[in-house]
Amino acid sequence: MKALGTHIVCELSGCDPATLTNVDAVREMMIGAAKASRATVMEVAFHRFQPQGVSGVVVLAESHISIHTWPEKGYAAMDFYTCGDHTDPWLACEHAAKLLSADHMVTSEFKRGVLESRGDNQFTHVVSTDHDTRSLSAA
Repeated sequence: MKALGTHIVCELSGCDPATLTNVDAVREMMIGAAKASRATVMEVAFHRFQPQGVSGVVVLAESHISIHTWPEKGYAAMDFYTCGDHTDPWLACEHAAKLLSADHMVTSEFKRGVLESRGDNQFTHVVSTDHDTRSLSAA
């Protein structure tokens, strides 16, 4: 199946609350995640909420990665969407989980920009990995 891009929806639990509320740490982690996936960073935009929480996006030449954090719950919701054969959004996802000290990760992977078989230049998406759950605690 030929797809224009791969989109990973990621739930990270058990994350370090101090990191999740630190806009500078989250920004640097996200830029590092983009680089880990071999993507090209174009722009970044982040906001720290009061009393806590961060939202941000890293715009890539190959698409984007985004985050929304809930430090009080140790939770981060992330999207990793990359296009092209030279990028790997799973590398970005793993980088983020490690730097946020997550102990649990649930992901779904979508193949996006899949040409429908009718041949009328209409596109769809396909769920390629649904609800993959991983414990990330060190053994």
